[in-house]
Amino acid sequence: MIKRILIATACLSTALAATAQDVVFRGQNYADRFSVAPAFAGFNGNDEAFVSYRRNMFGIEGAPKNMKIDVNGDIMNQNAGYGIDITSEKSGNFTNLSAAITYAYHIRFSSDASLSLAVSPTLLRVSYNLAKATTTGMSTDPVFQSESGLSATAFDAGVSLMFNYTNLYFSAAMPRTICKEMKFANGIYNYDRMFYGELSYAIPASSKITLEPIADVLYYTKGGLEWKASLAAKYNQRAWLTLSYSSQYWVGIGAGFAAGSRIAVSYLYETGNSTIASNCMGTHEITVGFCISKNQTRKEPTAFADDDLGSSTIIQNDNSDLERKLQEEIRTRDSEIKRLEDMIQEYNSKLPQNNGDVTPSNPGTGYTPPTENPSVQEPEPQSDSQEWQAPVQFNNVVFSFGNAKLLPSSNSEIDRCVNKLKKSDNLKVKIIAYTDELGSSEYCRILSMQRAEAIKKYITGKGIADSRVVTEGRGKRASGGSVTTEQRISLNRVEYCWSK
Repeated sequence: MIKRILIATACLSTALAATAQDVVFRGQNYADRFSVAPAFAGFNGNDEAFVSYRRNMFGIEGAPKNMKIDVNGDIMNQNAGYGIDITSEKSGNFTNLSAAITYAYHIRFSSDASLSLAVSPTLLRVSYNLAKATTTGMSTDPVFQSESGLSATAFDAGVSLMFNYTNLYFSAAMPRTICKEMKFANGIYNYDRMFYGELSYAIPASSKITLEPIADVLYYTKGGLEWKASLAAKYNQRAWLTLSYSSQYWVGIGAGFAAGSRIAVSYLYETGNSTIASNCMGTHEITVGFCISKNQTRKEPTAFADDDLGSSTIIQNDNSDLERKLQEEIRTRDSEIKRLEDMIQEYNSKLPQNNGDVTPSNPGTGYTPPTENPSVQEPEPQSDSQEWQAPVQFNNVVFSFGNAKLLPSSNSEIDRCVNKLKKSDNLKVKIIAYTDELGSSEYCRILSMQRAEAIKKYITGKGIADSRVVTEGRGKRASGGSVTTEQRISLNRVEYCWSK
């Protein structure tokens, strides 16, 4: 498993202060969200690694140097993620090492909202190199001559959570919850409890530019409140600029780019107007990210581009191909709709005029459909040896013209049958469908059977057993002479009857 190094600490108030706090405002939190919120582990479905180096207050001897390697990824696409974080920090004669393993679980409420929780068991080791100490009068001390040092090891654990809703991300973390007192501690690590929170919201400014304001808050139980505000601008998901300002009066400017779908590089420079800042050449931080494997279906934040070559032309071509396919499907659909509309218009033109009162789904006289209709397929016949009660007509069950598609207005009437069947388990129902006289006898018989089957499908879809519903298609219903449009509507009727 690959590990990633990301610089973990911001500048200290003084290079060798014995009580300095480890400020966790990271410069690369825009590219590497896992470094800020361990609950992000595996959230975007990728396996990602980041390596980072940070030189705080460059030019001041003994100022902190930080190296960090961490990796996070998805666990078998099971809404869970893993993370590994190894940080090495050196300031003067002090050297600290921390290693954490993270397990995160993602609760997805919908496609737009989710909550992630994570726990991170952590190993801490602190040491002081006596060999580099230059205290006057101790050069002959055997401890110093043997280059011995002081060190201590402790176990701790961190917890974090992250809430996401569309482009909004909120994370909160407590890196150390146990805060066990160590036999030897130095001024780099702060073992007081610390709470960290971040809030960001991505705003699409155009088709290619996204702006994301970011607010970070840090609270120490003994050191008070600190904050940092940032603004990131990303172009075409491939390059970004960041500006930041912290309560410690440090101003930062950063830039990064994705060299394809596998590598991302970013750099941050910070400076300030404090006494320490004026006597150094600023803080420098560089991060290189590697995408080990990529989930193409998820769109959650990632520093890596969508293609291997990193060419915007390729993405545009991909989008063009997709657009062409969609346009082709739309043209095919429109052509089919036009064909059906022409058929309806031709049919209506052959209908007799009846004061403009013509219902397409219940045609008038004067037109005979084709004697054969290849699209009409006869359902399988059903055996019926049951004794049935007298049939009753459905009051408002209507189909589209010339087919067996039930109109939504029919549902409430059929639901009455469904409710009665649910109340009596030994009750059965027979559906009997008719058509009017338009069309050949065979055509009407098959169409009436299909309409009966359509009602059966609706009933069984409500949880009624298939064996309790029998269908029968009786074809055209004789009118006994010329009829009006209203009378012809009644010929396209559906009946039902009961049996126990």
